[in-house]
Amino acid sequence: MSHILLVEDNAPMQMLLCDMLVYGEHTVLTGRTGLEALDVLQKADALPELIISDLNMPRMDGIGLLEAIRKHPTWKSIPFVMMSADVHDERLTDDIIQSLNGVLPKPFNLDDLTDLISPD
Repeated sequence: MSHILLVEDNAPMQMLLCDMLVYGEHTVLTGRTGLEALDVLQKADALPELIISDLNMPRMDGIGLLEAIRKHPTWKSIPFVMMSADVHDERLTDDIIQSLNGVLPKPFNLDDLTDLISPD
């Protein structure tokens, strides 16, 4: 069981992913943008053990969120997985990919998600 922050701007997708994670007995915090995720982190009683974020979001995308997380002294070591329908997006440079703990191409199934969360 993990404590996970899920960041996804598409409400139906966020609900589906949240249900999948809860079904896997994970505790889930949610945000709809990178800025909302930062606010959730600041207010959280406990830090998540994993952040799963969409790449494309309004106001602050997944790259902006990743950069803010990696600059923060308390949050910088939280594992971060990026979701994207386009894993060849030009924003996913080698440097960005190296700072991630995984890239989850959309669409994916429950097994793909489970493998990233608990690769054992």
